[in-house]
Amino acid sequence: MRRNGVTMKLFLVMAGFLLLLYGTTVIAQLVWFPDFYQHQKISSIKKKLTKFEQQYSAGHWNDVQLAKETGKFMRQNQSHLVILTNTGKLVNDPFHIVLLQEDGKQVNISLSLFINSENAGWLASHLKYGQQLTVTGSASGMNDPMVYPLKIKDQSSVVSGTEDFQELTEPVEEWSGTLQDVVLPNLGTWSQRQGLLVQALDSRFPLSTEDQLRLANGKMINEEWTDSWSGVRNVLTIAPVHSAGPQQQLIFSLTSLQEMREASEATQLFYAYFGIAAFVLIVFLSLLLSRIVTKPLLALNHVAKKMSTLDFTVKSPIRRNDEIGSLSNSLNALSTTLGQTLEELRQANSQMRTDMEMKQRIEQRQREFFADASHELKTPISIIKGYSEGLKDGVSESKRERYIEIIADEAVKMETMVEEMLDLVRLESQAIKLNTDAVALGDMIEDIAGRLGPQLKEKELEVVLVSTTEQTVEGDRSKLEQVIYNMMMNAIRHAVPKTDIVIEISRPEGQVRISIENQGDHISEAERQYIWERFYRVERSRNRKMGGTGLGLAIAKQILDLHGCSYGVENTPDGVRFYIIFPNA
Repeated sequence: MRRNGVTMKLFLVMAGFLLLLYGTTVIAQLVWFPDFYQHQKISSIKKKLTKFEQQYSAGHWNDVQLAKETGKFMRQNQSHLVILTNTGKLVNDPFHIVLLQEDGKQVNISLSLFINSENAGWLASHLKYGQQLTVTGSASGMNDPMVYPLKIKDQSSVVSGTEDFQELTEPVEEWSGTLQDVVLPNLGTWSQRQGLLVQALDSRFPLSTEDQLRLANGKMINEEWTDSWSGVRNVLTIAPVHSAGPQQQLIFSLTSLQEMREASEATQLFYAYFGIAAFVLIVFLSLLLSRIVTKPLLALNHVAKKMSTLDFTVKSPIRRNDEIGSLSNSLNALSTTLGQTLEELRQANSQMRTDMEMKQRIEQRQREFFADASHELKTPISIIKGYSEGLKDGVSESKRERYIEIIADEAVKMETMVEEMLDLVRLESQAIKLNTDAVALGDMIEDIAGRLGPQLKEKELEVVLVSTTEQTVEGDRSKLEQVIYNMMMNAIRHAVPKTDIVIEISRPEGQVRISIENQGDHISEAERQYIWERFYRVERSRNRKMGGTGLGLAIAKQILDLHGCSYGVENTPDGVRFYIIFPNA
């Protein structure tokens, strides 16, 4: 990782964030959570105790139902719960025994405040139905009195309870009878907290005037109570029972907070050992997550660097359905678009260079055209001027006719040259549109040969047409006639007298081919590439004598290009052959 790289920065940020989160969690767990737990515990007990009081007030539970609901409450809330009078006496103790006296009366013996760790085993083993028991204790002053035992004995043994849980205000008596009913809690867990319950009752009863007034107004007493001997912290709750009766009843609950303190102490030790492992884990996870996040970013950065050097061939390999994947797709799309745009610009630039070069060539050709035209026209103009001056000076009558004939001949040549130059300009500017139709080549060649009869006769030449079948092509007849006429005139000018001009029409590989061959001097390779240029003559002096303008083949070239034909010139053993190949017909 580079010191100032994004991986290092992200690693430090994530490691710092995780360490802060871990530290905050530890501090909250060790400092604030115990208070939060205590507050939550007290609030929960108050709500559940209020609900229990409402069910008890409206339920009219019997002893069995009361024992069941009380046990359920204590199991669910890890609490101890009893129902008392405002003087601290138990009312309808759910855990009790019933004695049947000889006179037929039943005596209810309360056990909730009697059971402790010393007598729990005896009660579990000696309380049997039909057994004769003697109970020593005091009775409540209610219509249905409840006996609070100090001692219980059978025929062979005796067991004592807790005598100092509160001051005995009633006289101590004895009750004897046969055991008719037994309702006991789970003595294995009950006796462990029984001493704390007795101490809590002893600390709160008798109630102060202020507490009595508060309970009489329907308010709940909720406070923390700590056992002075063991230091166990508890939540002590006293709730009034809202039921119509001759005497007010109270629900007394004792809930331990000791578990949270022990858990907090264990948690402190746990965090001390876990801190080192957590620190290593945080560093590892931060490094791993930073690399997971930065790896695709580095890949995207590589692609971006390539794009900055106008290299759009590199694509991002990231394929993900998230923001980074979307960025990768956008970057690839941008790269493709820029690559296409750059290629289009390169093509446009190349086309522009081509157009500029073509423009320069056209301008150069225009300059050459005007130079050649002025050069070609200069000779006939000079001839006309010279002979005109001769006529003006009054030459002899015999020469006068000759001078007029030469002037007229040169004027015709100039007229022909100007017409051909205009035709060439129109063809090069593509201002001429072709009127295509089916053209019979054999008939057209015979017509042209007929018009060239005087020229052929002058050099004693014969035109030989070789064609197996009549061939027809698509084209502009007038323009194709001009091409064949110019080529035949060129062949006549360069042919050896008393020879044949062979014109062959063939169809090789589905294409129509016309060749015009004459016997005469060969054209050198150096000159062959220029013969299609305007005003170019292989032998200028001889061609001037023969009357050529130097524009015939240039015009033929433009017409053949418009028709999409291929064409050329080649030397034969006896002379030169021009050929034209029409597209597939």
